[in-house]
Amino acid sequence: MMRKKLFQKVMAVVMMLSVILGQTVVGLADDFSDNGSPKIIVGGDTVFEVVAEGNNRISFQIKNKGGAAADNVYISPKRSATDPFRVSVQGGGDVGSIGANGYKNVSLNVDVNGEVKESSYPITLEFTYRNTNDSSFSSSETIYLKMKGFDKEPSFKLENMKLSPESMSPGNSANLSGKVLNNGTQEMVDVTVSLDNLSTDKISLSGGFSSKHYASIPVGGSVEFAFPLVASADMAAGNYPVSIKLKFKDGFGKAVEKAQEFYVNVGGVAGQKSQLEMRNMREPSGVYGVNENFTVSFDLYNSGKVAAKNIVVTAEAVDTSAVVPKSGSVKTVSELAPGATTSLSFTFAGTAASKSQNYAIQFTTEYTSGGTAVTTFKQFAGVNVSNPDSEEENASKPKLIVSNYVCDPLIVMAGEEFDLNMDILNTHAQKGVKNIKMFLTLAEETSSETEKSGNIFTPVESSNTFYFDAIGPKGTAQKQLRLYVVPEAQPKTYTLTVNFEYEDSAGKEFTAKELLGINVKQVTELQVDEFAIPDTVEMYSPITVSFGYYNTGKVTLSNVMVKVEGDVECQNKNTYIGNLESGAGEYFETTFTPNSGGEVPVNIVISYEDATGELKEERREFILNVMEPMMPEDMEGEMDSATPPMDMKKAMIAIALLALFGMGMFVFIRRQKQEPQSRFAESLNDDMDEDDDDDEDDREDMSL
Repeated sequence: MMRKKLFQKVMAVVMMLSVILGQTVVGLADDFSDNGSPKIIVGGDTVFEVVAEGNNRISFQIKNKGGAAADNVYISPKRSATDPFRVSVQGGGDVGSIGANGYKNVSLNVDVNGEVKESSYPITLEFTYRNTNDSSFSSSETIYLKMKGFDKEPSFKLENMKLSPESMSPGNSANLSGKVLNNGTQEMVDVTVSLDNLSTDKISLSGGFSSKHYASIPVGGSVEFAFPLVASADMAAGNYPVSIKLKFKDGFGKAVEKAQEFYVNVGGVAGQKSQLEMRNMREPSGVYGVNENFTVSFDLYNSGKVAAKNIVVTAEAVDTSAVVPKSGSVKTVSELAPGATTSLSFTFAGTAASKSQNYAIQFTTEYTSGGTAVTTFKQFAGVNVSNPDSEEENASKPKLIVSNYVCDPLIVMAGEEFDLNMDILNTHAQKGVKNIKMFLTLAEETSSETEKSGNIFTPVESSNTFYFDAIGPKGTAQKQLRLYVVPEAQPKTYTLTVNFEYEDSAGKEFTAKELLGINVKQVTELQVDEFAIPDTVEMYSPITVSFGYYNTGKVTLSNVMVKVEGDVECQNKNTYIGNLESGAGEYFETTFTPNSGGEVPVNIVISYEDATGELKEERREFILNVMEPMMPEDMEGEMDSATPPMDMKKAMIAIALLALFGMGMFVFIRRQKQEPQSRFAESLNDDMDEDDDDDEDDREDMSL
């Protein structure tokens, strides 16, 4: 037993000596192989993408390409003093040891803090290290930082714009306030809000600072501002533009300057004007692909003191080749009362010519204020369009687009013809196209893909297919079409698809589609029966008016109302009917009484709104000759002849009194004479009653 334990101890010591001797041999082999020369390099790709704002981290490998181990490896990044970023090694520059053909992972922190360019910046990585013989070595490698993120555009909008009070009198002041909302994808830094287009003889600042400064506005954040204004004492009444200017830096440090106008009403009571504003702008969120519809809507509000009339709102993309309307691009409002609001919406879609970026939509509003002054203002909205094929797959593809189109008339009437003029553009700068076929189709959008209507538009005296020989690079071809709208077309905006089939110079075939919005309006017609009222009437004499009216058009008439206008007394001067379907009819009857004499104008007005919301009227105008009420002539003659002289009246009164006295005496004497007879008659009646009682008793006895 003792021998066995001793044997185990000896074997353990032998194994430990074997391990120690083996490690010593391996270490010596490493120290003296390949002359002991390590070499540090950057392994793999040397170009790294970083976002051109904020903090970034990039990771890569450093490799020991030499045949000996590298000890005390230290990495030091070097950059130009003008580079708009700072670079540091994650965890410090000490990397440690790397064996022969070994590697380690390294991370760099890149903090972009200046204005960058869309390019690549070189960074030199300097390495120092030693081998196991304590010999010093150094090497360097260059990597490149490629900036990305330049496709983001800063975006903001002004909200809650308000002038208090709403109108300034000449020589008086008001406070202009509002809010800047950062609705983009980048932080707005070093923001300055100021007013421009001011002058001492018009609108100027009334004390205070001429600008407001804010350190930053984060994405989704907002800041408020206010400026005191004063109007010159000798200003004429009207609306005067004040430019609200914003200066800031975007997330890349790039300086941006933008401005937007706000109209200030000057005039006080004598110069009251209408003031239209776009409120609650609802921009499309998300990203929209090619030919994918998106809608921009807002509320048009009249903050002025009088009605705005003849309002025309036009919507169009700033880049008309990339974004096209799919609804009517022009909408009209005949009148908007003070304090009233109407909602408007426009539908657009990106085309194959668009790129993956944000596109601006411009809304221009024109209206008449105060009867003669025409006021114009603009506002913008934005939408993100995605077209990944535009820059890569289609980089060399010649493209045909409808760069411009005009409908004459602008709003097409159902059942009538109209002219459609198009400009067809080859967008390619070097390649031409040939053998071009163009044809039109209509796919009306409904709630179901299986419910598609037939053609709404039919070419007049031509086929539906058209041919062009060729269009050169950046060339344009014009096409004028005469189209007919079917009478049954419902009033709305239809999407007309223009299809292209063409070839390039090598005979390669291509296809393209363009979408045009055609605004169709249906005929509205209200037929009213003929009726008349008497030309001459007496004051306070009632007049009854009755008639029938019928919707002989093809669309429903909304908000039908019958009004009686004039100086007459009427129980219901305004009678609301409601909607009147196509082919339906109603009967109306009312009674009114003239209140004054002479010529009294009276109007019977039937008003309604068509499918587009336009207010229309059917009027019947009359002139009443109202006479004073008169008494009949024969009655006047009888009254005159029956009126006796004053002396005769007195005599007749005396005779009447004597007659009444004599009649009274006669009645008194007659009653005195009849009184005994009355008493006798009473006694006689009593005896007769007793006899009747006796007879009744006898009858009872007989019955017994």
